[in-house]
Amino acid sequence: MSQDDKYREIIKQEMAKLKRPVKLKVFTSQSAQPDGTKIRACMDCDQFMSLLRVYEENSNNMLTIEELSIDENPEFAERYDIQRVPTILFVDENGTEFIRYLAAPQGAEIQPFIQALFTFAGAPNYYEATIKQNLNRIDPTTIKVMITNTCPYCPQVATICNQFALASGGKIRTVIIDIHANPDIGKFYDASGVPYTIINDQKTLVGMVGPNEIIRELIGGNIRVQY
Repeated sequence: MSQDDKYREIIKQEMAKLKRPVKLKVFTSQSAQPDGTKIRACMDCDQFMSLLRVYEENSNNMLTIEELSIDENPEFAERYDIQRVPTILFVDENGTEFIRYLAAPQGAEIQPFIQALFTFAGAPNYYEATIKQNLNRIDPTTIKVMITNTCPYCPQVATICNQFALASGGKIRTVIIDIHANPDIGKFYDASGVPYTIINDQKTLVGMVGPNEIIRELIGGNIRVQY
């Protein structure tokens, strides 16, 4: 069995456990053909959507992937400042964005993505109590996590930041960025290694960090995460 087949099996097995409905929005770029059919105009979009359909098709109809074209939904794209495709958004029914993926949920990033999906659908969040207890000490925050799909430490940092965002009710937003797929972003932030975590474009955490280190930067003081 190839590595891709192994990862596909993991997705199938894990998604079969999803018990509550959840929807994700995915932005791609599509162009209409003379016969009325549409083709995706971005190079990576077909492969990206094929991967997401594996998640959807093995979820017992619990996961819905809503594909939106930036060409056909310019107002929505502008509202969420969609600068590149493909982009995955975890957005609730009120339009609040929690998590953004500029990364394909494959390889080592399968488990963090699935855990975020399950929590977004209503599964328990281990960090919820700590985040809610300290929410008034946390300013509106965007956490950018630079990753690669082969990094052994990236999944843990991505998981923590995703769960923090979901626990915060939208006060924290997490952006997961694959710097292999988006080298210009990695270069802009001088991310020489991963994981590379940036809080509000001001504070930088390099390498493997745990929940205590991240929340310390969020609240500007020492605290031990209890969960």
